Amino acid sequence: MKRILVLISLIAVLTPSALFAQSGGPMAGVMTWLHDNMSMEMGSVSIDGLSYSKVTLSPEVRMGRLKLGLYLPVIYKDDLFNPSTWYAPGGNNEWNFGADYWGRDTFKALLDVAADLVLKVKYLEYGQPLEDKFFVKVGNLHDLTIGHGLIMRNYRNDSDFPSVRRTGVNTGIDFGGFGFEALANDLPVPDIVGARLYFRPIKGSKLAFGLSGVADLAAASDMTDPSFSTVMDNLMFLGTGLDLDFPIIKNNEILSLRAFADAAVTVPYIKGNTVTYNSVPITGGLRTDLIWNGGPKNWGAATGLLGNVLFIDWRLEYRYFTGIFRPAFFDSTYERARSVYVQQYLGYLDGTHSISTAPTVMGIYGEAGFSLLKDRLSFSAGYMWPWNPAVGFSLSATADDELHAGIAIKKGLIPVVDLAGAVYYDKWGLVNSIMDGSFQFFDEKTAFAGEVDFPIPGTPNLSVAAIFKAVAKRDASGSLVYVVATDPSKGIVMQPSITIETRFRF
Repeated sequence: MKRILVLISLIAVLTPSALFAQSGGPMAGVMTWLHDNMSMEMGSVSIDGLSYSKVTLSPEVRMGRLKLGLYLPVIYKDDLFNPSTWYAPGGNNEWNFGADYWGRDTFKALLDVAADLVLKVKYLEYGQPLEDKFFVKVGNLHDLTIGHGLIMRNYRNDSDFPSVRRTGVNTGIDFGGFGFEALANDLPVPDIVGARLYFRPIKGSKLAFGLSGVADLAAASDMTDPSFSTVMDNLMFLGTGLDLDFPIIKNNEILSLRAFADAAVTVPYIKGNTVTYNSVPITGGLRTDLIWNGGPKNWGAATGLLGNVLFIDWRLEYRYFTGIFRPAFFDSTYERARSVYVQQYLGYLDGTHSISTAPTVMGIYGEAGFSLLKDRLSFSAGYMWPWNPAVGFSLSATADDELHAGIAIKKGLIPVVDLAGAVYYDKWGLVNSIMDGSFQFFDEKTAFAGEVDFPIPGTPNLSVAAIFKAVAKRDASGSLVYVVATDPSKGIVMQPSITIETRFRF
């Protein structure tokens, strides 16, 4: 079998080159498309501490600004041709297309077909938010943002890919006088959904006012310890806010400038009339008492400017937040940290803490990114310094500082080797953890991933890639594994995920 796979690999590498040499041949157009749009990967991948082999086809289609990429994997343990050994993300065999239900439950069969089909979409993109009249993104999404990001910014639905695979959607339409954008983290059954409606009351002006909302419909679903059983299926997070958007200088390649201001609240919703936690009954419904207690509580605001100067994109904003409100509540680490947030909110719902005594925090966030050498080198970085105004400008002990960094290199930048790759690192609580000695390079407050692609000399269609990331450990049922099951605040067990694969370009 290994010899057969080697033979197939050699044919895949050598045949297109031979056909390209016959530029006028009947298959020249087909081979040109395959060369530009089809790739194949073979290699190994580590998922939840286990090693698997994989074979993946990744066709891509580009029509103008429309980009479509498919992900057609077979990830297997022992035998490529034995489906029982194939990896099933979340227990779902993505290649059976409802076979377990046909003939006895048509609805579940159709639902499974839909789930299996959407898993094959790696990405579908058209347009950009805040720039185009219409935009849509489907698939593995790295930067889901609502409005200017006070509620949700840079949320990732692929933080634990490939052990957890999702196909999200983010779309919006600008009709001129008004518009909307909407998102869901996974199709066809999302946990996290959001929307923003906005309108421009002054004809001929780009000044816009918006109303946003994001909901986590299963905020406590990862809390599997019996001590949280009463809230596991009964607690939701709702974030809602208002925003103002004013483009001062229209977006262009030389200069653009946009002013914005946002205000938002985060509030839990308890399903049913009452739940019990720590032997204390907690009243159900929308718990607005956490956002109004003798005055507004648990809210946040941000205002600032963003734009570009030549090849530099930048953002500078001032943040103010109270209670246990957190800017960009839904961020790149949200799904790992949401159990901690549930635990925090439960401490205020059961009377252990009072929202009226929760701290007030200010922060300055700055961000910049640039692309050089015909976009072959890109770099971005951002940082927020939070402080308590009652204490001074020193780093707040009750709020996390925030670091973002990323770099990307495309082929053609480095001579001789001609490698390509990208890496990003998001970290919350960096300075405080260093000061108190608890710093960990990888923890639940960290998002880290990257890849390096090495071309093999003399084989222009062949390369070897190393893909690495820090992922949350999950048990056989797909649930998160905590350092201390009864206390999510102690952290989540993190582990490396490393994929080594051989890539073929047809």
